[in-house]
Amino acid sequence: MTLSCEVRHRRMRPIKAGARLVPLVGGLCLLAALAAALLDPGNVVRNLRENVFDRMLIWSPRPNATSPVIVVEIGRDALAEFGPWPWPRSRLAELVDRIAHGQPKSVAINIVLSPRETTEADPADEKLAQAIARVPTVLAMLLDPAPSSALSLPSSTPIATQGVVEVPDLLQMPGVVLPAPAFVANARGLGVTSLPAEEGQPVRSVYLLAAGADTLFAGFAVETVKAAEGSSNLIASAPPQALRVGRYTIPLPHDGTMRLHFATRADRSRLTIPAEALLSGRIAPQVLAGKIVMLGASAPEAGGLRLTPADPFMPSVEIEAEAVEQVISGHIPTRPEAMAWIEIAIGGLIGVLGILSVIYLSPARALVAVAALSAAWIAIALMLSTRSLLLTDPLIPVLIALIAVQGAGLTQFARTYRQRVAIERRFALHLPPEIIRRIVENPKEIGFAGETRMITALITDIEGFTALTERIGPEATISLLDRYIETVAGIIVSHGGMVDKIVGDAFHAFFNAPLDLPDHAEKAVTCACAIVEATERLRQDGNPVAAQLGRTRIGIETGLAVLGDVGRGSRRDYTAYGRAVNLASRLEGANKRLGTSVLLGPGTVAELRGRISLRNHGMIEISGLDEKIQVFEPESVSSPQIS
Repeated sequence: MTLSCEVRHRRMRPIKAGARLVPLVGGLCLLAALAAALLDPGNVVRNLRENVFDRMLIWSPRPNATSPVIVVEIGRDALAEFGPWPWPRSRLAELVDRIAHGQPKSVAINIVLSPRETTEADPADEKLAQAIARVPTVLAMLLDPAPSSALSLPSSTPIATQGVVEVPDLLQMPGVVLPAPAFVANARGLGVTSLPAEEGQPVRSVYLLAAGADTLFAGFAVETVKAAEGSSNLIASAPPQALRVGRYTIPLPHDGTMRLHFATRADRSRLTIPAEALLSGRIAPQVLAGKIVMLGASAPEAGGLRLTPADPFMPSVEIEAEAVEQVISGHIPTRPEAMAWIEIAIGGLIGVLGILSVIYLSPARALVAVAALSAAWIAIALMLSTRSLLLTDPLIPVLIALIAVQGAGLTQFARTYRQRVAIERRFALHLPPEIIRRIVENPKEIGFAGETRMITALITDIEGFTALTERIGPEATISLLDRYIETVAGIIVSHGGMVDKIVGDAFHAFFNAPLDLPDHAEKAVTCACAIVEATERLRQDGNPVAAQLGRTRIGIETGLAVLGDVGRGSRRDYTAYGRAVNLASRLEGANKRLGTSVLLGPGTVAELRGRISLRNHGMIEISGLDEKIQVFEPESVSSPQIS
């Protein structure tokens, strides 16, 4: 018992040390992935996340609903029929007048009607100003990175506040580009048509609020809805932080923008009227009655095309029309500020579970577990993003987890590979190939740390070998011993035994170790008989040196033994200790006294249960034992009789 405990204690420390490397590497990879997601150098994570949101929202477009918005587009056909861009103010006045004749709720002109360079009055401008005055009209303005000097600015958009409203990331520019004062005077409001898109990135949102030249302005879509509602001011409230426009409430994030969710191209086309059809009378203006009309240019010459996730060439007037429809329908995707932390936590959780799967499950089951966890999160994120409009990243948490799992998995693979190579090197000459394959596939089957199991020990020795080596010299000794060892080792392995060690000319072999071997006692006895027969043939093959080889003596006993991996560092030895091993060694020596080749102990005889015919040699004294034991010999050593 003391030996068993010692073996277990000495071996468990290296196993734990090696196993700790897998969670250590996996944990470091997880921490690195979490840090990269949080710090986001180069905005890689943010851009990837935004692209994922784009795809999700395009795959699930905004549902079609009865819309009060009509877009009047000045396209290439209009330019072909009524002249090139830019149109004269008189033509725009005619178009606005036709729209006003239809009595819409409001008109939003997505064209910046900049002041003329001259101060002289222009009849066309007066006509356009009169047309603007006929209907509640919103005019477009732009934010300008250049400061506005000597400019008569209108007052800020009136906003009432309820609670503490914080917009620390609100865009603030030093200047603005405004329409001509005559138009501003007759308009219901001004709206910012600048779009929040970084260079090379698509337009994903519009401004609800923005500041320019130290003045706060409403976004174009907000000002359009405000004019249609007949409201005089906006209300910003918190919590939750929101912007109220008449009867409509819009979530107000800290940067003052609203995420766009585009309808399909077909739905957008149904809400569009060509400007040339209105001007020519092919479409009566009465179709605009009670509608929110948005006027803008879609011709490339007008320079109003923008890159969006839904269309690489979408007119800015259509973008603003989409925003107005979202405000009216309440269909607005949002992303709570806490969502990024939730996603990081989810990525960490999946990563930890994945590392545990790599440690405790087989590779196939670990793969299935990680795939299932990832798929579950992706499904949840898709559902939240498309049904609840809570933009949730399905990708980054999974990537965080996969980086951790990959680190742990590669470490586990390397550890398993080293273990496999070590096992193959250790047992290649000691065990049958099928046993080695089983051990490699499942090393846990072997009790390296120490175990007690029933084995059959087989010990051999060559009679008079020391004297023989002195007679024949070193070269002949090594040559003869090589043939002998190759012969005996092959027989042991072919019978399912494990060659524990070769000490000079002696073999120590175990059956039923390191894995279970059915009928191990019978196979050990059969193996012993085959060894005697093969070594006798070796002695009689006509070689004068081999003819001097002594007969092989074998002792066999079956019983409980302690097996385990003993040693330090790379010098470790998987071996067995116990009474059965010691008795097999004593029985091998007793052959000399009895003139036998193979002696079996009582444990082996009991395990055979009469399946092999034996000759009883009675009770004999065994060196090192206090009592006599009964020993047996197979009746036919060369070919034992199976009863």
